Amino acid sequence: MIFAADAAGGMLTNRMTASFILCVNRDNPWLDTAIESVLAQDEPAFEFLIGANACDDALWEKLNAYAARDTRISLTRTAIGQLAFNLNILADKARGDYLVRMDADDVCMPHRLSTLMSVLSVDPVDILGSAVTLINEAGVPIGRMDFPLTSDAIVKALPTRTVFCHPAVAVKRQFLLGMRGYLGGFVSEDTDLWLRAQRAGASMKNLPDALLSYRLHGNQSIMSSAGYAEVASHWLREWVIDPSWYHFRGLTIACMKALLARRLPGVRRYLSKRNSRGLNR
Repeated sequence: MIFAADAAGGMLTNRMTASFILCVNRDNPWLDTAIESVLAQDEPAFEFLIGANACDDALWEKLNAYAARDTRISLTRTAIGQLAFNLNILADKARGDYLVRMDADDVCMPHRLSTLMSVLSVDPVDILGSAVTLINEAGVPIGRMDFPLTSDAIVKALPTRTVFCHPAVAVKRQFLLGMRGYLGGFVSEDTDLWLRAQRAGASMKNLPDALLSYRLHGNQSIMSSAGYAEVASHWLREWVIDPSWYHFRGLTIACMKALLARRLPGVRRYLSKRNSRGLNR
């Protein structure tokens, strides 16, 4: 386990612990900002697992330089580029009670971890997310995404909309391992997990505070035709397992989104009015 020293130099052994997990397969202009935003948390007691998946030697050397400066960082390198596989590797190696997701182009608020752990110490749900601020390539806020707050609201909204921002969630490690980790999808491993979590009766929650800045840029695969098609396949699986109206509705909506992906507003619906025309997605 991970422990933090108290003010008298003793060890706090009864506190909930956290492991940040981040996967990266190529350097980008925002990677340093993403890593530094994790290291700058006002709650310093955590471990930071970074998975370098199918990366080049230059990125590996850069990550090792970070690890040499901060002992909280632990590095893993694999030759497999799929995100789900590498997230599972990090989840298996993590020692924290909760896995706090992070992406290589986003920015944590300084109080992100302390806020999450404060809530989880009182209400240790299986999945805890938060609202996010949308930022552009320059880091300028251009919008905001809010999500359903309670388990009931999340389950109700799941067939029709995004219910979590994946890099903004904290997932109970034992829950994720009990779910056999991330199971698949090149760009929709998160939706697959939310669907299986709903089926398993997981406790889920979102905070109204924006604890992460989610960066929008041209190299993302979010809300792509391939992503919508994968989501439709996940809903098909759920409907075959349980042919209920709930799953039929989710399957129907997911198929329509896959067919009409290029015409959907996507993330533009979450932008402020002055930025809604400026994002070509």
